[in-house]
Amino acid sequence: MQRLFFVRHGMTEYNLADRVQGGDIDSPLLPQSLEDAKKTGICLKDYGLQQIIASPQKRAVETAHLITSQFDQDFTTHYTDDLKEFGYGSWEGSSILLWRETSPDSFYNLRNRPDLYDPSKFGGETYPELIARGSRAIHRSIEQFPENDLLFVGHSITWTTTLLSLVGMDLKDLRSQEPLANTSISELGYAKGKFILNAWNQTDHLR
Repeated sequence: MQRLFFVRHGMTEYNLADRVQGGDIDSPLLPQSLEDAKKTGICLKDYGLQQIIASPQKRAVETAHLITSQFDQDFTTHYTDDLKEFGYGSWEGSSILLWRETSPDSFYNLRNRPDLYDPSKFGGETYPELIARGSRAIHRSIEQFPENDLLFVGHSITWTTTLLSLVGMDLKDLRSQEPLANTSISELGYAKGKFILNAWNQTDHLR
């Protein structure tokens, strides 16, 4: 069975400040995140991962670089826009609290009811759109490297919705799992066209 590892980027200044940080914006990693990414690399180094697929956003690129700095083997990193974070339109960079207070229904559906979430008024991305591109990137990588276990480095909502969708969870339930921590590791197994969830939001390596 092919093993697919998924890491969320390290915590950023906007994460700490509770600001909306989606596919069109970035902020620097915090100093602790630099160390956490290296710890993640130490945890993953013995798997012999040679193909890394990552979001091209700065926070993911830097996290991927720090992870692979701990590897002994040769590897290649590939970047794809399909793995960018969820697009929040005009809410990008804004306060999460402001969104919750001024548009409570929209914010509730974002966090709790993906099937009811409608971002059309502020030019955001829908959950089905996000899942389609995230799934496309994963399937494409499997087709390119069928004999390799793979490491993906990206974003919280992209991983949450895409991974749970691939294992068969309904759209309305995709936000029901615990949120992915920064530099956490999740894992899917893949064989004969089917995915299984082997691990979710593992953080023991950060202690």
